Amino acid sequence: MRGTAAVFLASLVILAWGARTPGIATAYVDPVAQILAQDEAVYGSSSLAMARHGGWLTPRFLGRYALYKPPLLYWLSAMCAKIAGPNALALRIPSILAGAGTVVLVFALVRATMPMAAALAGALLLLSSHLFFVLSRTALTDALLIFEITLAMYTLARDPRLDTPASRWIFGAATGAAIMTKALAGLLPIVILVLTGVSILRFSQVCAIAAGIALPWHAWQLYEHPRWFWAEYFLGEHLIWGFNAPQQTTQESPIPYYAKRIVLIDPILLAAATIAIFKTRPRLAMVWIGVILLSVVAWQYRNISYLAPMYPAMAIAAAIAIPKRHARAALVLTTAFFVAKILLPHQPFGIPFAPESVNRSQSALDEYAARHRENELIIVEPDDQFYSADLDLPRVRYVWLDSSTNRIKLPLDFEYLGITVSASDFTRLDQLRPVFAERLHEWNFDSTEPIATVILARTQQEIEELIASHPQADFYLPQPSGNHAFRLSSQMIQRP
Repeated sequence: MRGTAAVFLASLVILAWGARTPGIATAYVDPVAQILAQDEAVYGSSSLAMARHGGWLTPRFLGRYALYKPPLLYWLSAMCAKIAGPNALALRIPSILAGAGTVVLVFALVRATMPMAAALAGALLLLSSHLFFVLSRTALTDALLIFEITLAMYTLARDPRLDTPASRWIFGAATGAAIMTKALAGLLPIVILVLTGVSILRFSQVCAIAAGIALPWHAWQLYEHPRWFWAEYFLGEHLIWGFNAPQQTTQESPIPYYAKRIVLIDPILLAAATIAIFKTRPRLAMVWIGVILLSVVAWQYRNISYLAPMYPAMAIAAAIAIPKRHARAALVLTTAFFVAKILLPHQPFGIPFAPESVNRSQSALDEYAARHRENELIIVEPDDQFYSADLDLPRVRYVWLDSSTNRIKLPLDFEYLGITVSASDFTRLDQLRPVFAERLHEWNFDSTEPIATVILARTQQEIEELIASHPQADFYLPQPSGNHAFRLSSQMIQRP
């Protein structure tokens, strides 16, 4: 117990060290393509809205329903924000705790059959994974999902047939929580359970426990917001993006995309796990890794973070394959790798305690929010990754320059509902607002708050006309010099 507690505290310190410093949505979820974690600002906005205004059952983003993910992460982050205040660290506390918890589970599972040094080597292998480290310090759903899947697998490893009630309850609760964290991905423990050959009775009991946790929220949303929930959660998030994915961040096909990134981001863990699997062939770890690999290839939208739930299995496989007489040497080598990665934070495989990127608009937006102005803020060509949505502002609108005429139509059509409007429609919004309000009412949304959240302008001239037609609004404008400027009710104030 002392060893487990020490590993948890050490992991907690490592993962929390400097986690307050990076701005929201400044981490790279894909360090190879340098794609920022924009979803951290999106999820953070929903969490902060709960903390400030309530509405815990139905998450919102920029005034509209946000039903693309279940709300477990939002609930936890909102509770932390209520206690510790609305800041980046508070939003990240659930991920930090989940990351430390996952390291402990890996340590404990290896320690059950291996020397202390081998168990510590396994824990360090996981902590030194760039992907695991970054996700455990970012307010995304991934760290929670990794912990929940690992907890289910830990339970299965200790009780392969789930004979005890405690095992069934832990496995079922972990699976239910995983569903409440990341929807369909939360079913992965059930798939692994089926492939390990558990009895139909035990399988049914586990499913009933998981359903008891996950089903009430889903049933409530189907009852309370049936049309919106069906369109956004089932059709949009799962059917369209999961099995069609009309847009990608890269044109690479799935296997080269994932193979390239896992080699560049975590080569040491990959090499150690691959050698170990060929050497010892650990059944549960192999099924665990195989299910994750097949699921990310089948899921059409590509994101390297989808591979992260298999990293604990890789660390476990590598650690249990260490010859017992070489356990201390393996620990020394693993420690050296960890230190080397800390010294190379800007490499795709490095451990970045410092911010990976800087949000150029953050300080200016923070200063603006501190003025507590009552005007709406319209951000033109935003580069803040939706950080402005996390600030306590009366209303934020976003203007993008978009000349395309063939945009993707999703089941939840924001243009039809008036959440996205053209620049020309925005100039006559008072006339159109009743039309959009009626359409929103048809979708069981009785508020005009999200109308014209996004404004699409075809030309720079349309943007200039929009600014001229709304002298009562505050604008945040890009400048040719690379700086930005606020126009506060027709008064221009330069900001860096």
